[in-house]
Amino acid sequence: MPVRISRQGPAAVVTLDWPQKRNVLGPPQGRELTDALVEVGHDPDVKVVILTGNGAFSAGGDLTALRELAARGPAVVRDNIYGVFQKLITTLVGLPVPTIAAIDGPAIGIGLDVALACDHRIIGPDGWLAQGWAALGLIPGTGGVSLMQHVAPGALWTTLGSSERMTPSGAERLGLAVASSGGALSAAHVDADRLGRLPRATLTGYVELSRAELRERLPGHLEACLRLQVDLVASPDFLERTSRFASPTRPATVAEAGE
Repeated sequence: MPVRISRQGPAAVVTLDWPQKRNVLGPPQGRELTDALVEVGHDPDVKVVILTGNGAFSAGGDLTALRELAARGPAVVRDNIYGVFQKLITTLVGLPVPTIAAIDGPAIGIGLDVALACDHRIIGPDGWLAQGWAALGLIPGTGGVSLMQHVAPGALWTTLGSSERMTPSGAERLGLAVASSGGALSAAHVDADRLGRLPRATLTGYVELSRAELRERLPGHLEACLRLQVDLVASPDFLERTSRFASPTRPATVAEAGE
């Protein structure tokens, strides 16, 4: 299975594990990751969820799959954005326990949005961030604008349109993540062990309070994202921008479009 679940102390570790494709997210991977998050969220023994990736956190969306959806028409694009990718974000934001993104590789596009949907982000020496969407002529269809404003107000306009990678120090300076010189996953376990000393009910209370504003505004924001993104993905401009990345043998990624 491309998504692995393991347990260490109070934490459930959900790992994206298709490193040969840099953990890009197409509809099948999005569904599987959502199912994994639902599973660990329902486990009463889990007090913290750590989300990470093998080799990369996630290098973004699978552009080849997205182009195929676009060719099938706006209704298919809408169904997959809403029913798969936005559902992934709302599931993550709806988890009853604290979530930590351990970023030990690139987190780009939807990969960055997934990290931003977590309560806490730690970025290791090999980690880097990129907004990604704008290079494709798209907006963050998975709520990245609202998520970034929730995490680090003002960071959007600093990063939008930039072709530069956000290094660990740059991400920390913008307030998007905490840099760890010893690796993100090991630092995430330290934080999880600290949080795990508290009762699950107490942690759930803090989660409810800290996410209350985000949970209130996110549904309306995602509805606007859906309306805008469907038109952009179905446009000739998107197909033209991504045509040189299309491949019948491997998924093209947002990372390639931004490089």
